[in-house]
Amino acid sequence: MDNTQKKIDIVNQAIEINNDRIAGYEKASEIVSGDDIHELQNLFDQYRQQSEQFNTELRPFVEQFGAEADEGTRMSGKLFRIWMDIKSIVAPSTSQAVLENCEKGEDEWKEAYRKLLNDSVEHYPELTNVLQDQMATQISAHDHIKSLRDR
Repeated sequence: MDNTQKKIDIVNQAIEINNDRIAGYEKASEIVSGDDIHELQNLFDQYRQQSEQFNTELRPFVEQFGAEADEGTRMSGKLFRIWMDIKSIVAPSTSQAVLENCEKGEDEWKEAYRKLLNDSVEHYPELTNVLQDQMATQISAHDHIKSLRDR
């Protein structure tokens, strides 16, 4: 694989990870219930928009090579959302349960981004600062979700 294709792959992987996060928060917003449903739906929408902004920042890194940004999601993200659906049918989707799932999703996002950061340092250093900034923003979101879950 040539270096240009490796760069395109790194960016498209980041976009897919964010697409998973977008779909995950859309699913969480659909299935959450409880007294704080509107507060959580607003928060989930905020984090969905955050990943949409991340993707807006990433697309030019792909397009500069004449390639198109990936609009799909990863298989692991699809499986996680199916699991959320099944779990919501079996047990009520309380705020606590949905927040636990969101935190797991944020943990997976963070781990996937760490791997991409390692690849970007080696193959696409111009992208590294963008990924680091996005990760810092996401870590703040993760910590917020965790604090809501723990309260």
